Amino acid sequence: MRLPKVDYGEAFQVSLTNGYGFVQCVREATKTECEIIRVLPGIYGEKDNHSIEKIIEKKELFFLQLPVKHAIKQKLLRPMGKFPVPLDSKAPRFFRTEHIIGTEFVSWHIVDSETLQIRPVKYLSPEEKKLSEWDIISIPDLVEKIETSWTPENWI
Repeated sequence: MRLPKVDYGEAFQVSLTNGYGFVQCVREATKTECEIIRVLPGIYGEKDNHSIEKIIEKKELFFLQLPVKHAIKQKLLRPMGKFPVPLDSKAPRFFRTEHIIGTEFVSWHIVDSETLQIRPVKYLSPEEKKLSEWDIISIPDLVEKIETSWTPENWI
């Protein structure tokens, strides 16, 4: 069975332990089988599905790479429709990730998502602390991030 097509602007509902969260596809990730999604703030109930447009308009908490097509196929994401991506919520060009060898932190890597070039930095600037995580995550990891209100600023 083929993977479903995912379009720019499509929104999805993810089941949490205490309700639902929402994400929106904003770009296909370079050289992966993943999409870059914006993760929207809040935990919602079934009744909130009627106000999805207002939820989509909110400022995202962060961006991530997620294998959306696979998650849809496994019924881990529920399609909610296609919505305009707010102008200030386009997929960012730069992300960050930790460079760890064994258990030792070596540096941060600032990743250019278009060229996949990496720039190592030992200490993050205030602007770099706002960069989203460059990693492909699983649905359980996404759920945990939404339920704990994780943001890049509190990732140290």
